[in-house]
Amino acid sequence: MADPVTSGTSPVKSGKETIYTATKVTGPNPVRPPEYTTEIIKYDTADGSNPRTIATTDKDGKTQWTSNASDEDKKAASLIRKASRQQVTDIADDVATNAEQKESLNKAANNTNRALAAEKAEEFRNNVKADVADPAPGTREDGFGIHIFPETLRVDGNGQDFLKIDMMAYEPNDVKVQDLGFDDRKGKMNRKSIGTVVLPIPGGIKDQQQVSWSKDEMTATQIALSDIALTTITEGVKAGIGAAEGVVGRAGSNISDIKKALSANIAGAAAGANRLLTRTTGAIMNPNMELLFDSPQMRTFTFSFLLSPRSQKEAKTIVRIIRFFKQGMSPIRSKSRLFLRSPHTFRLAYKHKASKDFIEENKDKNKPATDHKFLNKFKECAMNGFGVDYTPNGQYSTYEDGSMTAYQITMNFQEIAPIYNDDYGSDTELSTNTPEIGF
Repeated sequence: MADPVTSGTSPVKSGKETIYTATKVTGPNPVRPPEYTTEIIKYDTADGSNPRTIATTDKDGKTQWTSNASDEDKKAASLIRKASRQQVTDIADDVATNAEQKESLNKAANNTNRALAAEKAEEFRNNVKADVADPAPGTREDGFGIHIFPETLRVDGNGQDFLKIDMMAYEPNDVKVQDLGFDDRKGKMNRKSIGTVVLPIPGGIKDQQQVSWSKDEMTATQIALSDIALTTITEGVKAGIGAAEGVVGRAGSNISDIKKALSANIAGAAAGANRLLTRTTGAIMNPNMELLFDSPQMRTFTFSFLLSPRSQKEAKTIVRIIRFFKQGMSPIRSKSRLFLRSPHTFRLAYKHKASKDFIEENKDKNKPATDHKFLNKFKECAMNGFGVDYTPNGQYSTYEDGSMTAYQITMNFQEIAPIYNDDYGSDTELSTNTPEIGF
């Protein structure tokens, strides 16, 4: 086996840092087909000081990062691998003398068409993520503040019940490829709040939970065909033929009637007369009709508040609340204007003042209000509508500073995940002394 050959040094720009790398190629091994391995070497400077191996690739081009690789190296992985491929190309004539060896060398260096396509796809995804993570100037992603209206509303556990609305930066759900599904969003509900609005609980609050059911039909012919198709898919063509023969065998004494029905159905389909069986016998195939579960439905909630400021401070609070929701529900543009990120989402909760007995039992005079057990809970919500009526009393009216004497705001929320049976917990919780409605 030939001695290893190391390429020249190339600079890789990653953010504000410049990474200097070279690639060492070892091979070919004396086997057929020939095999190569590569090492990506990193230096502190362009003249090659402090060399250390940050990644290796095997004969199949599989990259393995070493303990010498920094987080910045891994972030710049696609750029480093791209530089490594060019470095291998530059020294290819020194380590490969024929077409077979060059093919193996390209495979080890991830220089094949398939590897390059995968690299391009990864580079595109990383570029998209970087662009999406860099919002347009003027975007607010935090610091929306805490706004309480009216200012006399007490939320220390000794005042009135209230509705608390926390804003959170949207976080996409995680794909669980191994389970062919998605992660549960329950754990995401405890994310950091980037702003809060507290308002009295309005009148007319309600929730409605729905699921979708739809009727389904399956005739004897469809049952037989489905059994044959499933057997063929899972066990092969021969087993499918056996299943077809078994359908006839299971018919038993009804074989004559089934043949007539199937013949009429087939003939009717061929002639474009789907009701031939009914015309000739006055009967239909039993549709075995049944109502079957179709899908869950997302709940929606609408709240309306008449906000009438009684001081200049409350007028400013109302303006901030309106701005809070209008800006928070708006989509976020990337800096390049090429992508739109999801708007912020909201965590809603009805809060109930803690009773004196409850506070005394917990030895905590400042016990905060707790979730209201006698009203519904909410899952994470998106705001899909926000309206403001600046003249709810039917006429234009302002204070001396120009603020309106009243504002009517209407908010529409929709949960971003359905309600499931397990969200309520086990039935043992229903027997406790303090049951709750839950969702």
